[in-house]
Amino acid sequence: MNPNQAKLLIADDCESMREVTRDLMQALGFARVDAAPDGQVALALFRSNHYDLVLTDWNMPFLTGIELLQRIRLGPLRNETPVLITSGHVTPVRTNEAFNAGATGFFGKPFATARLCDKVLRIVGSLAPVSDCLHAPREERVLQRSSRAP
Repeated sequence: MNPNQAKLLIADDCESMREVTRDLMQALGFARVDAAPDGQVALALFRSNHYDLVLTDWNMPFLTGIELLQRIRLGPLRNETPVLITSGHVTPVRTNEAFNAGATGFFGKPFATARLCDKVLRIVGSLAPVSDCLHAPREERVLQRSSRAP
């Protein structure tokens, strides 16, 4: 699937993070990107739309990212929707919790934009290269269970 055909949902309570992530996804060619300020709004959007990928922060009001993931995985038809979780608080316990709940990937914040873009593009099946302008100076910590990698 090409990025312009995929529909993404971004959930983050930080407005600037939502905007930066939306802008980044649109720069990659994703034309259909919805954003939610908390997990509760994200769940309502998820239940009323089809998304090819969900990017969610862990710490949000009303419904955390992990709670959002758990509810997504309960859905009869959408339990396979890829979900990437980001968090500024990365521990082995939290990492295990994310993958045990069915996360497709878990990124520590701040994350390198090139690595996030690469993961997103691989998930939607695009072979488009990540532009050099997306490379961030800081190395990101990406924790992913190899058996769930696309």
